[in-house]
Order: sequence, then C-alpha cells, then structure tokens
Amino acid sequence: MIRSVHADEVYPWSLLLDADPDKAIVEGYLDQSQVLIYEEKNTVIGIVVFQQQLDTWEIMNIAVAPDHQNRGIGRRLLQAVEDTLLATAAPETPIRLLIKTGDHSPARFLYQKQGFTIFSCQKNYFVDHYAEPIYEEGRQLFDQIILVKHLIRS
Repeated sequence: MIRSVHADEVYPWSLLLDADPDKAIVEGYLDQSQVLIYEEKNTVIGIVVFQQQLDTWEIMNIAVAPDHQNRGIGRRLLQAVEDTLLATAAPETPIRLLIKTGDHSPARFLYQKQGFTIFSCQKNYFVDHYAEPIYEEGRQLFDQIILVKHLIRS
C-alpha cells in the first residue's frame, strides 16, 4: 500500500539515508517536500520524497529496502508521484518532473524504463558535494545524471 506520511510519523531514516547518505542534506529538503511510503504488513519498505521547485517538480529521494528490491516497488512509487501530480494539475498543463542519480547507479535504468530521459550531467557532483566517496555496486560515483519526464493530464 502507498500512502502519505502522517504529520507525527517518524521518517524511515535507514531508507532515506540509503538513497542519500548525508543526513543534513536530507533534513534540508524534507520539510518542503511531499513524502509517500510503501508499506506491507505495517512495515515501511519504500519511500519517495518529491517537491516543487518553481515550474518543475523534483524527486529528491527514492529508496526501497534492499531485501525488497526488484519487485516493482520503485516503479510503483514513481507512478504514485506521477498520479499525485497529475491529479492536481489543470488539464493540458505540462508538468516537468526531474530525478537525479549517480553515473553508475543501476536505478538510472529503472528511471529510463519509466520514461525519463537524460537531460544533463553535472560533472564531479558526488566528489564536490560529499565529504566521503559514495559507491554503488562497488563503483565510486562521480557525476550526477539528471533525467526528465514531461507529464500532461489529458
């Protein structure tokens, strides 16, 4: 089941920090964001955080518990964001949705399967913005890949 986080609910920090290991950065965007969680049997196993930035929406954080990955939960969370945004948009009004990931992140392929396309690349982002190197699947992340998807409610 996918639902919004309740106002008094404790965030699932292990998931949030799995997607972004800098707690200060995550704390910096949580208050201005919408948060959806995926839970099974009253256990949170997925989360997505998204926010509006002027005329663009950005997915700030998305994570699925490691032992629940490759079951379509990430895809369902992405779809829930799109459904939420389209439900509140005026018909025929385009919505620009961004998501950012590492140059070696396997999540990039999920995003592309969901219709996101590469928009730009920020060189050395993970080296310049994080005190410690970040690795995914044994490879250090250097560049940030920015992907975009355009949504329109018909």
